[in-house]
Amino acid sequence: MSGPGIELETLPLNFPHDFLPERRLLARLLPFAAAKGRGTKVEIGAETGIPTGESTGKVEPMIHYARGMGLIRVAKDGGRWQLSLTPLGRLVAEEDPYLSESVTLWILHLLLCRRYGLAQPATGVADVWFALFAEGGLRLGNRFDQASYLAFLTERHGVKGYLRGLASLVLRSYLEPTCFGSISVLSAETLTDQTLYLRRSAPVERSHFPAFAAYLFLVWDALYPNHHQLAIGEFFEQSRCLTLLGWDSETASQWLYWMTDHGLLQLDRQTGGALALRLQDTETVIAGLFDELI
Repeated sequence: MSGPGIELETLPLNFPHDFLPERRLLARLLPFAAAKGRGTKVEIGAETGIPTGESTGKVEPMIHYARGMGLIRVAKDGGRWQLSLTPLGRLVAEEDPYLSESVTLWILHLLLCRRYGLAQPATGVADVWFALFAEGGLRLGNRFDQASYLAFLTERHGVKGYLRGLASLVLRSYLEPTCFGSISVLSAETLTDQTLYLRRSAPVERSHFPAFAAYLFLVWDALYPNHHQLAIGEFFEQSRCLTLLGWDSETASQWLYWMTDHGLLQLDRQTGGALALRLQDTETVIAGLFDELI
């Protein structure tokens, strides 16, 4: 089976530096990475038009976002970055270069929230995202406020001056139409002087099943690189896949049947819990990302 082609390292906790994951800026990295561009952050900013400066700016935060979302690979030598596209990044650059499709935004969201390795306690590649969407259900509930989220992050990482702004940034990124707002991962409601955030489930729609399948294969590669067959219940539990989607096992069965019908997985239910056998490599599954769009 093909390797995942996505970054497997964790991102610095405060990698956003107060900058939202703006789709228009992430999109500007794709042609640069397609050309295997290389340069300092100032040089990359000049070539891509992403605002930056010597001491601050948006280039490096956008690089980290794109890494976490599985779009690019990076290497860094001193202050110079080398960027290249992953298989997912190549497809998105060709089919949805402005990151406007719901299926694109969903897989980028899910990959940004993915687990890093199988060590305990569980952590995420971008841990403030993983904490909220994968681990926050029991601690925060389905409806929560920013103060509760901040307290949860402080429990995980200790008192850090930037956590308040970081918590606000994560929540805002799911309300801003320039970021993830169009896919309604979160909604907000104001009661008196308090804003509450509500988690929303992923759409149970055939049009999105290829994106969720690509996410499953990429995360399988990252967490279980030497396994072609897994107990699907164990995979869901360890990856937090269903938690991120907001689905129960009955809802997920519609997606699993779609994957078996399309020859991506074979499910063996004769052993008690279902075993999933991979029938396709990851790049083949990624290539079908937009196949169900009308």
